[in-house]
Amino acid sequence: MAESNSKVFPIKLSSEFTEITKKGRKVRASSYLTLILLDSKDDLAYFGTTVSKKVGSAVVRNKLKRWVRNCVRSAGWSSKFKSKKVVFMFRPQPEGFYKKLKYSDFVECVLA
Repeated sequence: MAESNSKVFPIKLSSEFTEITKKGRKVRASSYLTLILLDSKDDLAYFGTTVSKKVGSAVVRNKLKRWVRNCVRSAGWSSKFKSKKVVFMFRPQPEGFYKKLKYSDFVECVLA
């Protein structure tokens, strides 16, 4: 692939998610978010999102996935997670937690 290194590719196959979950290193970014990191064989960055139905309604789950995609496009992402496969795993929280969560708090948690 002759793509630039700043481009980030989505993880879509369940087999890739399984591999990253089994072989990757888990980092507890906060009480609601766990990042699973695995080194990529190439120089490219990959990302995926896991959001259980226990997290909330479809509206809330889709909002979190949009936040992840937006965060991945940001400038700080490519330098921090270069040549890594990253899975964002959102954990169930008390009702209403994710509705009150702000995007800026999420980005600070991920890029800190």
